Amino acid sequence: MLNKVPEVTVYFWIIKLLCTTVGESFADYVNETLGFGLTNTTLLFSAALVVALVAQFRLNRYVPGIYWLAVVLIGVVGTLLTDNLTDARGVPLWISTTAFAALLAVVFGIWYARERTLSIHTIVTTPREAFYWLAVLVTFALGTAAGDWTLELTGWSPGAAVLLPLGLLLAGIGFIVLALGALSKGSEKQAGEQQPAPAS
Repeated sequence: MLNKVPEVTVYFWIIKLLCTTVGESFADYVNETLGFGLTNTTLLFSAALVVALVAQFRLNRYVPGIYWLAVVLIGVVGTLLTDNLTDARGVPLWISTTAFAALLAVVFGIWYARERTLSIHTIVTTPREAFYWLAVLVTFALGTAAGDWTLELTGWSPGAAVLLPLGLLLAGIGFIVLALGALSKGSEKQAGEQQPAPAS
């Protein structure tokens, strides 16, 4: 089996963002405009997700159409899971955010304990692919819960609320870039010190 996940480049994130936006907008259209209701919309998209994942798991390599269809549907279903807990079950957002964060940590923990890697460049076995898609599903549910909780806590508009996670993301990227730069300079300095002195 070849790796079944595309290379993570800037284009990957752009496509992922567009897929998520289109998918969730379509789900809102089915739920609210067509009047399907939250429960029926969740069942509809969950059934479509199962079909897409069966197709995805049957493949032995990365096929863009099937992969990105699964991304769209799993993003919608992950979002709907949080919406159901909040709107239909009355679960407070801080509880769902905490629960999904803990669940994601458990998924990553079991994944690593079993496979000894979390690299998406080695999605070459069925168990690794199963862990990958489960982590993606929980991530979408967590993102929705944390985003809605941010709105609830701050009272900001959705546009302004984007600034908080965006700021944290940029700070994280900046920290990683600085850390990698420092490590690179340290390695270069150490390599220079280990070079023998030129003969006189």
